[in-house]
Amino acid sequence: MCINSVVGSGVFLLPTESYKLLGPFSLWAPLIFAVPVFILVLCFAEASSHFSEPGGAYLYARTAFGDFVGFETGWMNWIARVTSLASLSNGFVLSLALFFPVVSTGGPRAAIIVGSIAVLAAIHLVGVRYGAASIYVFTWGKLIPLVGFIVLAMITFKHNPIPASMHLPGPGTDWNGAALFMLFAYAGFENMGVPAGEFKNPKKDLPRALLAGILAIAAIYVFAQLGAMSAVPDLSHTATPIATAAASIIGPIGAMIVTLGALLSMAGTNSGTVLEGSRMLFALSLDRRMGPVSYVHPKFRTPTVAITIHVLVAMILALAGSFAQLAMLSAVARLTTYLFTCAAVPRLRKLSEGFRTPGLIIPILGTLVSLALFFSLNRFNFLAAGLALCVGAVIYAASRPRDSIAEGTA
Repeated sequence: MCINSVVGSGVFLLPTESYKLLGPFSLWAPLIFAVPVFILVLCFAEASSHFSEPGGAYLYARTAFGDFVGFETGWMNWIARVTSLASLSNGFVLSLALFFPVVSTGGPRAAIIVGSIAVLAAIHLVGVRYGAASIYVFTWGKLIPLVGFIVLAMITFKHNPIPASMHLPGPGTDWNGAALFMLFAYAGFENMGVPAGEFKNPKKDLPRALLAGILAIAAIYVFAQLGAMSAVPDLSHTATPIATAAASIIGPIGAMIVTLGALLSMAGTNSGTVLEGSRMLFALSLDRRMGPVSYVHPKFRTPTVAITIHVLVAMILALAGSFAQLAMLSAVARLTTYLFTCAAVPRLRKLSEGFRTPGLIIPILGTLVSLALFFSLNRFNFLAAGLALCVGAVIYAASRPRDSIAEGTA
């Protein structure tokens, strides 16, 4: 589940974005930026070990810092999910354009974006088991061609990109942008705790899954980047780096197989985002009076209003933005989730023994990593994050707390 949550479109599309920012040195980007991500994962592993209830970062922050900080954390987690859905819907169009260039602009682009999100919404509206089943189907479709590409790229190894990658990029390099893009590529692990109540032994198994999963993901990303750069020395001229690299190795059939895997990958990730993101919005409405958001369909037992709001907002954002812009915004929104979870760890240690990192070094480092990323944002992303937090604060102030959880599901 951890690998499936994280390995989405990033491995298929982000190698180009990182190459544009870092040049040949981008070969090392998945490995370098895995270090701060692993620190964050350690904090989430420790936080998750204290709970058997669902909720993830929303639960951790609310338990440690109270209702307001918990609400803001859950709100920003929802913002991250809805912008991720919008970003990957654009990525879906980019990959499909390799076969049908006409869909990349105008009316066809809008139709593909709206149609793909609407189909997923319909699946999730009629029952959670159908949405969950779609995720598993899509997962197989993305892993097989991805692993096959890596194996073939390592065998052929048409070009050795390692010597050129040993030189640091020059002055003016946007290291902050590269960090945010790689953060987006590794994002998703923070949602593992959301359905913790349905795991057999979450206090024991969830930390192990997070730690082992992120190491496996880092290996996949490193070898995928190496394989792409060995087949296509300059990735800055292609919007579909893995597909282009596959075409270079085994011809058009390789591009078709990898592109199909990318399409299934993004569809699967988007399906998971509809499931998780709408449930986060629904969870917020259980604690605060937010109008009809907490409505549950009497037949399908799904939060239909929350799902509808989630997909409509994603459609609007997807039509107005691009893959790279929305990926950056999704990464920015996640910083609040990371910050409050890392800061919550020392307080959560009072709840139970659980999984524990030595001393306070890991939660301090995790908090500093989150703060460093947050305060290094450019003006647009900083304002966007501030605006999202302000909107969340207004909704919190305008809503009233519910007397009970049961009231929200009535």
